[in-house]
Amino acid sequence: MADYQEYRRRILHRRWRRMFTAVALLVLLVLLISVGVLWKRLHRDQRPNTVEGPTILQQELTGTEWNTISYTPARRLSVQTQADGTTAMDFRLAAQPASEAVDRSWFSDVWFLGDSLTQGMQMYENGLPNAHFCAYKGVGPNAVVNGATCKRADGVAEIPMDVLAAQQPRALYILLGTNVLNRDDDYSSFLTYYRLMLDMVSQSLPNTTLYVQSITPVRPEVREKHPGLYKERLCQINDELAAIALEKNCIFLNLWEVLADENGDLKAEYAQPDGYHVKPDGYSVWVEYLAAHT
Repeated sequence: MADYQEYRRRILHRRWRRMFTAVALLVLLVLLISVGVLWKRLHRDQRPNTVEGPTILQQELTGTEWNTISYTPARRLSVQTQADGTTAMDFRLAAQPASEAVDRSWFSDVWFLGDSLTQGMQMYENGLPNAHFCAYKGVGPNAVVNGATCKRADGVAEIPMDVLAAQQPRALYILLGTNVLNRDDDYSSFLTYYRLMLDMVSQSLPNTTLYVQSITPVRPEVREKHPGLYKERLCQINDELAAIALEKNCIFLNLWEVLADENGDLKAEYAQPDGYHVKPDGYSVWVEYLAAHT
């Protein structure tokens, strides 16, 4: 009798152990599924919210003069990569459309990231001296990505991303490129750094609206001293920047609308003697454009 009782006890023990194991495995499976769902939600691909529209092919621009007076109104576009790796995009069509202009006080709590062209926005009364600036002579997007120490116009040295991360601005206007595109060679490295910079800025400033400003036009004679700075090449690079802006869900601004003449050159009345920096009157129309394209 005792042996029989012991036998039944062992059988029940085994059954309870098997049942407990099954329940534990079921709970573990539910937990794994829940963790997987949560992981996907937290790390899902963030795609830009672009409106479906036609892709602008490079072929459509063949033989077309780059004038900024008569062009198709701005609209959001889909982006197509061509066989050679370039982007089929017309930066003029990807630009932010005009809206009711905001008052200059709107810029009192926004920041600008750029080079000496942005320093002019800070220094001239015709610009936006009451805004905030990370502006450094001679820098490109690589300096931001690499965490380089940059020197402001007042001589203070700082690391741009450290300053911006501490401030968490409502909006950030970016203009970089003129200083690193002087040579007429491959500019893929510049675009790579620009993408990395936008990724870093977006991660560090998750609640900041990012405005990517087009590289500004230059006078025709600039090419003699700076072989990489001429309108056809700058237009191609701006095409790529516009595509990157859409890809990264940033707002693209086409400064050529107000700074370029009918030939696509920097207007003579806005040009400093060097042919690519901008006079105070140029900053006046620049600011008007920014105010009407927020």
